[in-house]
Amino acid sequence: MAPYLAADMTASARNLARATAAAIGHEPAAITVRNVSSLAAQEIAEIGRVFEAELKFAGQPNAEVQLTVSENLTQFVLVAEIHRGADRQVLLESWPRTTAATADAAKNAAWVTLDKKLLWEQEEPILDALQSGDTTLVLDASRVLMVRGAERQSAPIPETHPWPRDLRGHLSASSAAFTAWLPGTVCQGSWQPELSLMCHDRQDAWAPTQGATAAFAPDRNLFAGHIDLQPGGGHDVAPFYSAASAGGAWLFAAEDGRVHVYTNTWQAAGAIDQWGSDLVEMDTPCGARILATRASSMAEADAVQPYEISGSAANAAGPALEFSGPITALWSSGNAATAVTRDLQTGRYAAYGLAPHCGS
Repeated sequence: MAPYLAADMTASARNLARATAAAIGHEPAAITVRNVSSLAAQEIAEIGRVFEAELKFAGQPNAEVQLTVSENLTQFVLVAEIHRGADRQVLLESWPRTTAATADAAKNAAWVTLDKKLLWEQEEPILDALQSGDTTLVLDASRVLMVRGAERQSAPIPETHPWPRDLRGHLSASSAAFTAWLPGTVCQGSWQPELSLMCHDRQDAWAPTQGATAAFAPDRNLFAGHIDLQPGGGHDVAPFYSAASAGGAWLFAAEDGRVHVYTNTWQAAGAIDQWGSDLVEMDTPCGARILATRASSMAEADAVQPYEISGSAANAAGPALEFSGPITALWSSGNAATAVTRDLQTGRYAAYGLAPHCGS
C-alpha cells in the first residue's frame, strides 16, 4: 500500500504543472522526469502524465523543464527546474506521507479490482448499455438496440424536439422490462418475446444513483440540482453531472469541476478536486465503493478507479482500469457498471460492462 493518498499526488503534480505553465507563459516546453524517491515506476509515470497534460502546447519548445521527484521523512516533493536561455527558475510542490491512522485505514479497506467486458461497439455515440442474462441493450440518440447472440433487433426513438449538443441518456431494467431516459423524453419497453418500445415527451425524473431521483435539465447535459431520496425526502444541491453515496456520504460532481461531499445529515463536508465528472456507486463483495473517472480532457485516455470514502477523504481502493480514450458515460446498476468510451485512434464508441472482485 502506497504511503500517501493518490489524490494528493495527482493534485500536487497538477498544481505544479499549472504554476510551471504560467511561469513559461504557456509556451511549448521540453520535459524530462527524474526520480530520486522510493515511488514505483507506475507512480512516476502517473505524475509525468498529469504534469505533461497541463503543458501540451504545440510548436518548437522555448523552455526546458526538468521535473524531479524526491522525498523526505514527512513529504514527497516535486521540483520543477525551468530553463529559458540563461534564465533559471525553480518551483516546488509537495504532499504528505500518510499518518499511521490513515495508513491503517487504507490497509483495512479491501482492494477492489475491476474487470471489463466489451458489450458493444459502433460508430455512433453510445449513451448507455446494460446486460441482462444473454441480452444486451444499447441506447443511442436514435434507437434502442437489442443484441442476443447473433440476433439483432432495434426500435427507433422519435426525435420530437432537438437534442442538446452533448446528449446524455440512461437505461434501467427490471426483469424483461426497461426504461430509457433522454432529455425531455422517456421510453418504456420490453425485450420479451421481442423488442418493443414506446416513447413520450415527458420530463420524468431520472435515477442518477441507487435510491434517488433527480430532474434532468432538458436543454443541457446535467441534473438541475434537486434530488429526492427514497426514503429521505428532497434536498437542494448545486446542479450536478453525476451523484453517488457511500461511506455515509453523498457526492455530487458539480459544474465547477469539483466533487462536493455531504454528510448523511446533509452538511457540506469538503470537496474532491482530482476526479472527473463521472462517478457512480457500486456494490462490491468488499462493500460499497465509489468508481470515479480522472479529471482528464476529451483528447486524453481516461480510467475508472475504485475509492473508499471516509468522512470527506477519498482513499484509492483498487487499481485504475485504463481505457483507450475518454470516458463519455458511466452508469451503475447495483453490483455492475457500464462505461462508454471513445477510442482516440478509431473514433468508435464502445460500451464495457464493469464487474468487481476483491483482491489484486
